[in-house]
Amino acid sequence: MLYFFMSKTFISFFFVFSFLLGGCTNSVPSEISVPTLVPSPIPTQLVGNDADEHGCIGSAGYSWCEFSQKCVRPWEEPCTAASPAPTVDETSIIKTAIKKAIVAKHGSSANSLIITVSKIVDDFSSGGASVPGEGGGMWFAAKADGQWQLVWDGNGIILCQDLASYPDFPSSLIPECYDSQTEKLKVR
Repeated sequence: MLYFFMSKTFISFFFVFSFLLGGCTNSVPSEISVPTLVPSPIPTQLVGNDADEHGCIGSAGYSWCEFSQKCVRPWEEPCTAASPAPTVDETSIIKTAIKKAIVAKHGSSANSLIITVSKIVDDFSSGGASVPGEGGGMWFAAKADGQWQLVWDGNGIILCQDLASYPDFPSSLIPECYDSQTEKLKVR
């Protein structure tokens, strides 16, 4: 009986296996279709190929900085305005140069003078020199080789010969001078 049971189990198993195998075989087509691989399109914008009108590559973190006029990475070099150059106080420079020149010309008594600047026109200037409570005079200066030089100082008439070394001295500062040869005022 055991033999019969085993053979019956074996035969049942064989039929089920054959059925399954046969069913699979019949359901598979004779030609196997393999899907074809289609390559992805290549992106038109390659990484690193995104330079802007200034040549800055955005994908690398660069952007244009107006202040430094170059491409910068903000985390490496901040884009900030350069600290402005210290402004030159031309008025203070003129006052110092004129006082020094007047002291050299008139002696140490001129040390107490207060120098004022009235006008600066390009490399020429005018102003006054006074002692508090005593009065004063005027002065004219020109900048030559980067240094302010006293052209004339006093209370009188400006001689044309004093201006001979400064032919470009603006007539807006000195509109006329005294010509000692003709003994007349000359409009400049």
